[in-house]
Amino acid sequence: MYRQLSAALVRASAAALTLVLAPASVPPRASAEQIQSGNLVMSVHGGVSPRRLPRTRQAPAAARLASRISTTDGKPLPSVRRIEIGFGGGAAISPRGLPVCPASRLRNATPAATLQRCGGALVGRGTFPIELQLPGQLPLRRETRALIFNGRGRNGGLALWAHVFSAQPPVSFVLRFHIRKAPGPLASALVAAVPRTISRWVRLEGFAIELGRLYRRHGHPGSYLNASCPVPRPFTTGFFSFARITLAFSGDRQLSESIVRSCRVRP
Repeated sequence: MYRQLSAALVRASAAALTLVLAPASVPPRASAEQIQSGNLVMSVHGGVSPRRLPRTRQAPAAARLASRISTTDGKPLPSVRRIEIGFGGGAAISPRGLPVCPASRLRNATPAATLQRCGGALVGRGTFPIELQLPGQLPLRRETRALIFNGRGRNGGLALWAHVFSAQPPVSFVLRFHIRKAPGPLASALVAAVPRTISRWVRLEGFAIELGRLYRRHGHPGSYLNASCPVPRPFTTGFFSFARITLAFSGDRQLSESIVRSCRVRP
């Protein structure tokens, strides 16, 4: 049996819930990489913790990934149609043994309700800054909160669900990230299509997510996220392509930028 979050923990605040997530403290925000196309600018940043990792085998880790978009001329942001987060060969998601949360349990729910229904599948948290566009009203900017759960796609593939919520004004939707193999030096990618029913009234301005959880399976330790330091011998310190963030927008526009970080080899 998998140990579930206690009733007291379910009633706790979202900030307290992060205690069950990170196997190591997530690194502070690093300097951001930036790319521009026309009037559209995207900055990305993130990192993995700990920075000392094995060279050839993977060890438990936590990761932070973030992106922010803006326009240079103040014009409204285009709708985000797809979010893709590719991980380098040094990082991998391994949810074996974790409970799975059906996405249907997260619809039209508060954070407390999602934790009651799927607390055992919790693997991350985050924020999704949005611009809410309601008929007859000026746009409202909000920093929504997100809880992230281990899931399964319809074909049985690995997935995770980001439950995005704001109490005032009330906003609740689910972004479905499917985990797929990625081309080139990236090993895997989280890919989410933003439904038109959401993008019609919500403009995403970016995201910031943290992934990582330690758990036990049949008495043995497990980690949702694992990473290595893939620098060639004889070097013990080096840089590697940690992640690549791609955002596709309405009007066939797309921005993509890599996050390169350093690591140190440990035995």
